[in-house]
Amino acid sequence: MSLLCGKLLSQWLLVILMFQHVSALTIPNNETVPAVIVFGDSIVDTGNNNYISTLVKCNFPPYGRDFAEGNHPSGRFSNGLVPSDIIAAKFGVKKFLPPYLDPSLQLQDLLTGVSFASGGAGYDPLTAELVSVMSLSDQLVMFKEYIKKINDAVGGNRTTHIVSKSVYIICIGSDDIANTYTQSPFRRAEYDIPSYTDLMASEASKFLETLYGMGARRIGVFGVPAIGCVPSQRTMGGGLDRACVASSNEAAMLFNSKLSSQMDALGKKLPDTRLVYLDSYHGLLKMITNPAKYGFEVIVKGCCGTGNIEVSILCNRYVINTCSNSSDYIFWDSYHPTERAYYVLNSGHMMMNLFTLKSLNVCLFVVLFYISGVTAKSQTNYSKFAFPAVIAFGDSILDTGNNDYIETIMKADFRPYGRDFLGGKPTGRFSNGRIPSDFLAEKFGIKETLPPYLDPTLVIEDLLTGVSFASAGSGYDPLTTELAAVLSVEDQLNMFKEYIEKLKADAGKERTAFILAESIFFISMGSNDVSVTYFMSPYRRNECSVEEYTSMLVKISSDFVQELYKYGARKIGVLSLAPLGCVPLQRTLGGGGERNCVESINQAAMVFNSKLSSSIEALNKSLPKARLVYLDNYSELNEIIQHYNKFGFEAGDTACCGVANIEAGILCNSFSLKICQNATKYVFWDSIHPTERTYNMLVTSIIGKNVDKFA
Repeated sequence: MSLLCGKLLSQWLLVILMFQHVSALTIPNNETVPAVIVFGDSIVDTGNNNYISTLVKCNFPPYGRDFAEGNHPSGRFSNGLVPSDIIAAKFGVKKFLPPYLDPSLQLQDLLTGVSFASGGAGYDPLTAELVSVMSLSDQLVMFKEYIKKINDAVGGNRTTHIVSKSVYIICIGSDDIANTYTQSPFRRAEYDIPSYTDLMASEASKFLETLYGMGARRIGVFGVPAIGCVPSQRTMGGGLDRACVASSNEAAMLFNSKLSSQMDALGKKLPDTRLVYLDSYHGLLKMITNPAKYGFEVIVKGCCGTGNIEVSILCNRYVINTCSNSSDYIFWDSYHPTERAYYVLNSGHMMMNLFTLKSLNVCLFVVLFYISGVTAKSQTNYSKFAFPAVIAFGDSILDTGNNDYIETIMKADFRPYGRDFLGGKPTGRFSNGRIPSDFLAEKFGIKETLPPYLDPTLVIEDLLTGVSFASAGSGYDPLTTELAAVLSVEDQLNMFKEYIEKLKADAGKERTAFILAESIFFISMGSNDVSVTYFMSPYRRNECSVEEYTSMLVKISSDFVQELYKYGARKIGVLSLAPLGCVPLQRTLGGGGERNCVESINQAAMVFNSKLSSSIEALNKSLPKARLVYLDNYSELNEIIQHYNKFGFEAGDTACCGVANIEAGILCNSFSLKICQNATKYVFWDSIHPTERTYNMLVTSIIGKNVDKFA
């Protein structure tokens, strides 16, 4: 029994950090990730052990009780997803990484990657033999078979491309120390810890060389975690206090040092490859020693049963007292983390490893998030998601430069716009730096900036991770876009259809459908309709009341959201209107001598917002699997404007650019009489648009409060 327990224990921690730490992976320079391919043990086994004769299984309740939106034990050693799934989703490949041995797999499943991992395996061949699971040698044999299958199906050229440019993840070694060495007498009779970790490191090196020889080039290998601190080890070797077992932790650290050195040597020896050692020891240890900091209540026990020893067949539907709220626990059973723990480990300070493939001129950024100072409450929201892309529609709030490529005077591709942007250049963004589109992409670990769809230099990798279709000056009302000569709702929708066809041509229908369904969409529109078309021109005011006009706008908004849904979008956030009467321009034009907020415009914005919120609520009920979220921008920005000193600003009613407080667009230029030196002191950059700092604060607050609703 102790052997079975020891086997699963090790794997848990390793990959926890493993792919929780691989939070943002981007590949510029015309490269993509065709597949994610995984080798290892129970942390990354997505169900292979279901199809072999072994006791090391978990294809029964309560395992998987939170998997795939319902109770679905799939062979994953957790209550839900495991790191294999999370990283595949991060790359926009697919939502779940299937086990290679699943007999129902289709060609498309193989082309986008599988897991060869087997719960209970180790670098030491004896480890797998003791519990009758698949060794690393067995996993390599399956990988060879896999290569032949795709070669027969798609030909040698495409197979070479897939094999060489896929991302490979290896998570193994914990069971060697915790089970084969510590819990059984076999290896202890032959080796001391230094010589046994030498054996493990040697086997690891041979495996990596073989994998390289079969064509793999991008390989991340995780070290062994602080295995002496998992609940089972505390029970078996931690004494009455169930303390962490120091000898197991010391063995893990010794092996990790040797593994890292072996990989450094191999990296110099093997041309055109990047082997990256990923430290899973120290980051997780911080979480174990200070769980409350990350929002957990229980660390020394697992959710299943007593939490002291239950794993695999001991964690079953007949176990009494399986916890009701697994999110309070770091561990699901006495060896493996909960799904939430896998995600939360995505938070904290980040350390970036750069995979540079010289012959391919490719950079693969693997962001490792070491757990640190940010509280779990603020970080957990973001880390629960693995959106493959951010896609934006709307007006200047989200336009990252589309208007640069159309005939209109609504542009911001000149100084001083963009003076604080990356590189200090004007890009068409109506701010001194980045705007909400960019911060949204960054918050979810996708990319630092969101490109405009009309940029002619875009490549497929840019499209796969999202673009902005927004056009400054646009609105729901067709008259709004006509007056400004910008891209209408219909224009943006047509570009989106074109975008979908481009994705299908490169990534295939299945992956395109996945990207659309799992990506997060944002819409910001209506401000120009209310503040400009209605209040600053005579056309609509002569035809309809505020009540009638806002109803018309919300109807168009509802139709637009339903069109996006029709084409595959499921997770859509719609921003409310801001307190439009309080922007510097409206204060100047209609706020009197004291430049007060224009209440009639604010009232119209609130009427629209109320109707928009109700419309979104109704659509959520009528559209299956839709996650439509109303995002309150009014209250957030109004709070900053009214109490700007509290937020560290020095000016809330004037703009950085200009002195007459009407400067925006072409009126905010290099020859403006006044351009402030420090935009961070101002809520507004020009007389309409907030500064980069304000935008960052708004996005952080609004998304932090609402991101769970996209689940």
